[in-house]
Amino acid sequence: MRILFTSHYALPHLGGIEVAVDAVSRELVARGHEVCHVASTARRLEDPAAPAPPPGYRVVRVPALNGPEERLGVPWPLFHPALAGVLRAEVQRADVVHGHGALYLSSVLALACARRARRARVLTEHVGHVGYDTRSLDLVQRAAFATLGRWAVRSAQAVVVLNAKVERELRAIADGRPIERIHNGVDSARFHPAEAHERAALRDELGWDDRPRVLFVGRLVAKKGLDAALDAAVHARGAFELCVVGPGRSPARVPAHVELRGPESPDEVAKLYRAADAFLLPSRGEGFPVTAQEAMASGLPVVLAADPGYGEYVEGAGDGVRLVAPDGAALANALAELLASEEVRRAAGERAAAHARAEFSWARAADEHLALYEQLVSGTPRAAIR
Repeated sequence: MRILFTSHYALPHLGGIEVAVDAVSRELVARGHEVCHVASTARRLEDPAAPAPPPGYRVVRVPALNGPEERLGVPWPLFHPALAGVLRAEVQRADVVHGHGALYLSSVLALACARRARRARVLTEHVGHVGYDTRSLDLVQRAAFATLGRWAVRSAQAVVVLNAKVERELRAIADGRPIERIHNGVDSARFHPAEAHERAALRDELGWDDRPRVLFVGRLVAKKGLDAALDAAVHARGAFELCVVGPGRSPARVPAHVELRGPESPDEVAKLYRAADAFLLPSRGEGFPVTAQEAMASGLPVVLAADPGYGEYVEGAGDGVRLVAPDGAALANALAELLASEEVRRAAGERAAAHARAEFSWARAADEHLALYEQLVSGTPRAAIR
């Protein structure tokens, strides 16, 4: 099949959607399908380079201004009008059109073109409504979901979500459209526990001493919970060093025992996972953080905010994953328990890694996407397939 993906950004711009689209695209191409991904040219100057796509996988980048993200932390690029023509041409070549993000202009226009061209149409909504600290932004987002989001969902023939929370939100506006739950995977070849003696060598390379290192990987924006993570470092009083990795504007005040590394390439992040002692990401409003899956696969015990959408992802991980109120003191206490001894830390990390190996697979995600595409292209009624 010829599959067209659309989204706001593409690698090397770092983000969970970008990683997910790229990973599924590579899996589909490996199975003999053709993939085109249309996204904006927007990227950050500090974003590391991305690997070149393999044959059969094209990335088409449309010029865009990225002011909303740069100034407000809102990932909504302002596309050049050329987007419409690019999408019309690519939709004509495609068998399946799959938009990522109900509010992104690229997805909305792609679904409109695909509807006119009578192509199979899928929409993935990754996060649903995300509460912004700024009331005006929150109101704008709610209004956008009630109008633009509703139209995008109803323009698709099937909708994909990552968890029950987003599914509930979309069922309210989907007008009976089938909603599928497909989990993201993890690159287990890149993200895996450290080999014997590797962890010590990596820590020496990084210049880390014997104090525990807790890793935060994510964009430096409010929804990722960086403020809560920094507060946890303050409450820990030097019990661990917090290593912060990710693109974005550095906080105005950085407390003691915090290292800001900025964005790193996926290979460098993988090394940091294998060198660290635990992972912390008190984010909110996500399907399930890709970086949390990477940390688990790398053998790190993980502390996340107690988001209601995360339960189905961590059931069976035991104390390898802890869901905690996004409060500095509570997060510091949870980390203190995990780091109480090397035996406790290692056992929790092994449980996290075993769960990741069993539950998170890009190959499985690609299989589930392909099954959905084949059903839509063939016109098989969804009710007959379940």
